[in-house]
Amino acid sequence: MEKEKINMLETIFEAREEDVAFITDEDKKFMCQDKANKIKKSDCLNKELEKIPYNLNWLKDSIEKLIKDYVETIDFESYYFHKKYYFAGLKDGIKLKEELK
Repeated sequence: MEKEKINMLETIFEAREEDVAFITDEDKKFMCQDKANKIKKSDCLNKELEKIPYNLNWLKDSIEKLIKDYVETIDFESYYFHKKYYFAGLKDGIKLKEELK
């Protein structure tokens, strides 16, 4: 029975994940804030990387790869915790609904 509940939560999570994958105007407004503005941060990073002399392109490439790997790690970790908290919220909602019956 517990396995069925987990499968049901997985199905709900996957369906909901697709629903919230679209970027709304509110999301765009949030992402334009200084703390969340990836484009601005990326531009600043690229400007600094451009300062690396041409003969050290290997260093620039290495730094870019390390940054990309680091960002992917953060994204993967964030996904894990978002999913964990989403499941916890679903479980709490199910418990609350059962208690209210």
